[in-house]
Amino acid sequence: MSPPFARRAAAAALGALLLGACAARPASAPDTATGRATLPVRGIRQDETWRGEVRIRGSIVVQKGATLTILPGTTVRFEKIDVDGDGIGDSELYVEGELVAEGTHDRPILFTSAEKDPAPRDWKYLFINLSRRAVLAHCVSEYAFSGVQIHFSRASVSDCTIRRCVDGLRFSTAEGTFAGNRMTGNVYGVRYEERGSKAVLARNEITGNKVGIFCVMESSGRIVIRENRIHGNADYDFKLGNRQRTDIPARENWWGTADAAAIRAKIFDKGMEPELGAVLFEPFLAAPPPAPKGEDR
Repeated sequence: MSPPFARRAAAAALGALLLGACAARPASAPDTATGRATLPVRGIRQDETWRGEVRIRGSIVVQKGATLTILPGTTVRFEKIDVDGDGIGDSELYVEGELVAEGTHDRPILFTSAEKDPAPRDWKYLFINLSRRAVLAHCVSEYAFSGVQIHFSRASVSDCTIRRCVDGLRFSTAEGTFAGNRMTGNVYGVRYEERGSKAVLARNEITGNKVGIFCVMESSGRIVIRENRIHGNADYDFKLGNRQRTDIPARENWWGTADAAAIRAKIFDKGMEPELGAVLFEPFLAAPPPAPKGEDR
């Protein structure tokens, strides 16, 4: 789900320009060699600011050296197109430069589907890759395949809500703090592979997902996971992937109960598959910490 920028650059040569807030909306251009539509792509090469309502059809790529600033109260709507036929909308915001999306409690920034009846997978993702700085605060991301993906980047995600996606927050090899957010209504609230990450996951509410936190693999326990409210997820509150053999510290969190046996029953680790590592959840919080400020509107 993480096509390289080189492929996007090639598509840019073949595709039509992607619409912005006030731009005309081109249809997907046919590939003369195959007769198939190609993905419309627009590259942002210099600093740009978005406000009001922005509609995206295809791929917006914030290139190295450019900063995209999104002002409070902005709504970004992703049109549902599926050029490759995989059942996942292809419209996306792909950031290799810098992103500053700082809303406020009263004027959050919304990333959402442009469909009249939206559903998960309507658009692909907000993807941050090889970025030196990405800041998201008081944002809502919904109805995507991945609400926010962060890889090989320095990023801060705070006071945001990520909901009704397949993957809520997904990251690997990331440095930063993800705090005060609310992940709900996703298949995976948080999905990560550590791979050298130095990230802090703190004071979030992760509830109402199929799986709360999914540690896929390649994790040595360096991610700090503390003071979160991880509870009420349908299958598991915490799950280890089938190649995650190392123990994962997850102490000082609230699991919806003060009963250790009940907490353990909602964790998929070596207690269910002996070849896996253990989720080290003790000691745990006996009462919930303050609720995060993540937007829920």
